Amino acid sequence: MKSSPYSNLKIFGHLEEVHKVKRGERIAPVYVRIKPTNRCNQNCYYCHYRNPYLELDQYKPTDEISREKMLEIIRDFKDIGVKAVTFSGGGEPLLYPYIEETMEAVLNAGIDLSIITNGSLLTGKKAELLSMAKWVRISMESGCPETYSKIRGVREDAFKELCENIKNFAKKKNVDCELGVNFVIGPDNYREVYQAGRQMQELGCNHIKYTALMSNDAEKMHAPFKQEVIRQIHKLMEENTGNFKVVNLYESDFDSSAVFGRNYEHCAIKDYVTVIAANSRIYYCHDKAYLSAGEIGDISRKSFKDVWFSEETTKKFRMFNPQEVCKHHCVYDDRNELLNLFYGLDEQHINFI
Repeated sequence: MKSSPYSNLKIFGHLEEVHKVKRGERIAPVYVRIKPTNRCNQNCYYCHYRNPYLELDQYKPTDEISREKMLEIIRDFKDIGVKAVTFSGGGEPLLYPYIEETMEAVLNAGIDLSIITNGSLLTGKKAELLSMAKWVRISMESGCPETYSKIRGVREDAFKELCENIKNFAKKKNVDCELGVNFVIGPDNYREVYQAGRQMQELGCNHIKYTALMSNDAEKMHAPFKQEVIRQIHKLMEENTGNFKVVNLYESDFDSSAVFGRNYEHCAIKDYVTVIAANSRIYYCHDKAYLSAGEIGDISRKSFKDVWFSEETTKKFRMFNPQEVCKHHCVYDDRNELLNLFYGLDEQHINFI
């Protein structure tokens, strides 16, 4: 049985690193998300960076990583053994003026490449480079031009253009490049869940992932339409044929992973995954980007390698308590649960499996 590309068990594909961390060693992050620019060509009304439920005290919409710093970062990644990079927002990563040169550098360094994009600029050389990526995910929470225009603040014909970009990219990408669509479900688009799934399959996508629009009172917001959403997702899954995958995270978004608080004192994932934002600062994770409480260090005048392995960062990692500073939704909560269980295994009885 093949697992979802979003499986929380992938961390255990890096057991050598897991055991090093368990012994107290510092390692290079396995995976880094880079937000190269905060500029965007769309204006989604629910965007975390435009209308945040957290006060992002370090966010500026004009911030952008310089070309020289970006290429230095990629050289550091190659030197210390980072395995994968995702470009995301912030803003729209394909708006970054040096994105083609940057993606070429990632590929030439032998690092796995991926991107989260609105897809509006997925054409030309950008599309050619991303055809060699491990995965490309389009943020597209609509099934028709009217809803797309309303949610994203763009003209209605932008929906047709995006569908054309997706169809063309699906034809040219490498067979092992996973093309997915992220559909965030809320009050304005819940009627289009099934419709969008069908459309994306017809356009040549490999999967569609359904998640819930989150807020401090998500249960109340979703209550009027939650069962209708589940019905549509299940219908799509039951009728689904071929290799197209329907990733249903919507239902699990309302279980323990959606709790705005942690039941462990150790954030284990921070050793393996980190974020570099458009202001040239490193953060513990995507959820804490642009928050002072989430900053690991400033690399505007120092290299990533120097900051990551510094005594100051090691001390910050040791002192970091998610119960005190992570009172919000955590995308890595399930992975932290698993790693904490693994770190706490009774090794005296480890062989009695």
